[in-house]
Amino acid sequence: MSHFIIGTAGHIDHGKTSLVKALTGMDTDVLKEEKERNITIDIGFAFLGDDITIIDVPGHEKFIKNMVAGVSTIDFVLFVIAADDGVMPQTREHLDILNLLQIKDGMVIVTKSDMVEEEWLDLVTEEIKDYLQGTFLEGAPVVTVDSLSRKGIDKVLEMINEKKLSKVERIDKGIFKLPVDRVFTMKGFGTIITGTILSGDVKEGETLSLQPKGINVRVKGLQCHGQKQTALTSGDRAAINLHGVSVEDIERGDILVSTGYLEPTFIFDGKLYLLSTAKELKNRARVRIHAGTNEIFGRVILLDKEKLEPGKEALVEIRLEEEMNLSPGERFVIRSYSPQMTIGGGQILTTAKKKSKRFDEEKITLLKELEKGDPQELVEEILLSSKYEPLVPGDISKKLARTDDETLTMLDDLVSRQKIIVIGKGNKKVYFHSRNIEITLSKIADALDEFHLKNPYRQGISKEDLRTKISQDLNQVIFDFILKKAETENFIQISQNVISKKGFEIQINEEMKKKLDTFLEVLDENKFKPPVIKTVADQIPMLERDARELAGMLMFMGKVIKLDEGLLISKALLDEVKVLISKKIKDSGPMKLGEISELLDSSRKYMVPLMEYLDKIGFTVRDGDYRKLK
Repeated sequence: MSHFIIGTAGHIDHGKTSLVKALTGMDTDVLKEEKERNITIDIGFAFLGDDITIIDVPGHEKFIKNMVAGVSTIDFVLFVIAADDGVMPQTREHLDILNLLQIKDGMVIVTKSDMVEEEWLDLVTEEIKDYLQGTFLEGAPVVTVDSLSRKGIDKVLEMINEKKLSKVERIDKGIFKLPVDRVFTMKGFGTIITGTILSGDVKEGETLSLQPKGINVRVKGLQCHGQKQTALTSGDRAAINLHGVSVEDIERGDILVSTGYLEPTFIFDGKLYLLSTAKELKNRARVRIHAGTNEIFGRVILLDKEKLEPGKEALVEIRLEEEMNLSPGERFVIRSYSPQMTIGGGQILTTAKKKSKRFDEEKITLLKELEKGDPQELVEEILLSSKYEPLVPGDISKKLARTDDETLTMLDDLVSRQKIIVIGKGNKKVYFHSRNIEITLSKIADALDEFHLKNPYRQGISKEDLRTKISQDLNQVIFDFILKKAETENFIQISQNVISKKGFEIQINEEMKKKLDTFLEVLDENKFKPPVIKTVADQIPMLERDARELAGMLMFMGKVIKLDEGLLISKALLDEVKVLISKKIKDSGPMKLGEISELLDSSRKYMVPLMEYLDKIGFTVRDGDYRKLK
């Protein structure tokens, strides 16, 4: 049965730990320092029956990091306020954090009721109710208790059990995911971690991945509420005995996850709300980022605003100083660098590999779509963000933190609606967003227009130069696919790996015509000993780069053919070669290479690439040492 996870919250010395002890009989302050100072420093755990866990959190302002870790995975909160103090600073900050994490349900416990008069108790209770207006605790049950005498404790237990029955089930994404909130070693067992299973299930003997370190570990044993188990599932509180990792390698904030999922990132995009009590937030502000059970420094990049005013929202990019494992939909909290105080929080919309530009309309529109929470929109965003890099389903599953089967279902639907395209078959399938193809085609058109304008005497641009012009990140498989699509749609023409716009013709004036004729004359003079470009340039004479440009124009016009080894032969000479060889083979039968060299008064150096070209175009066929007509 999925567990009901309860967390405490409230100011220091308001009786949270005493309340938990009264409810469960368990003291959650187990550290020596906690005993000596009589304050809660770290999160503690207590069990209520077989299926309820209570996480007790510290109330001191110095330990907010631990408090956020404790309440990050709860279903229900016991919001504790002492009758003799009323609402205090950490009462306010804890409530802000709970609101920012979007904890949905809870109840208010007014403790130390025996320390005040009845009239004062009524006054404090009304003050608390007024204070909670506009929060998720507005209208929540308010129970007054005295933990020492147990007055009101049975009422709290009764209400907890009622709430347990109406618990909202977590969305299970299929993959196993557990944020580590505690790690320790036990003699005879070794390394043990604890946490709440946010999705998926786990079995003894299974191999999991410890992130962000990327360490594969094996599950030696499982416990829940001190009882040995062979398997646990989403919503359970788990203690997991791990093999393959030491205590020193694990820390709070690490994630235990199914292997192959949830890759770490330095960047995520989100919607950020700045508390009305905070100061104005400037772009690139350095803050403390709390997500899951982790805390890492990072900078807030405002994507759609120059500055963020108190009580307002903004789309942001968070650039982390260390890697985190994050999933779209998770909540996060930000606290100021110094002095440390909670200033805002929000929802993670997507993770990223590269930084974004501010005020990028396409990016902003995309993130606004992701706010709707549609996982298919997120698949689209992942593919759009990949720009020139095709992705396999596993890449997308990692970012979604969903199973490959779920991801494939969404991909198939998007393909059927022509939102994305799939290239390849079977295990070699890759996916690419249709809009990125349209954008790339537009860039190709612009690049060709610019090239033809600047180079009216050149037939076009080489494939590699065009790819580099578009983006050095443009994947070759995708580029070839886009070129084929453009050629099929009569958008471009390709000749000898040179690309031009469909219908483009070189504009030749009288001066250029003379240069081209001179180039052809030199080729004819070399007869059946085709020269390389440098030789032609030397014989004209002219600069090699100019000769190269002329050769390109003539190849584009179909008047010159480039053989292997860079040898050039005119179309007229090649036709003459074909006539001579054809007549000789018809008269005397198949010919050896030496016989062809003798016929053409040439040498092996030139005949090998020439005959290989004729074989390639299907004019001749090699049969051992002989050539015959096809």
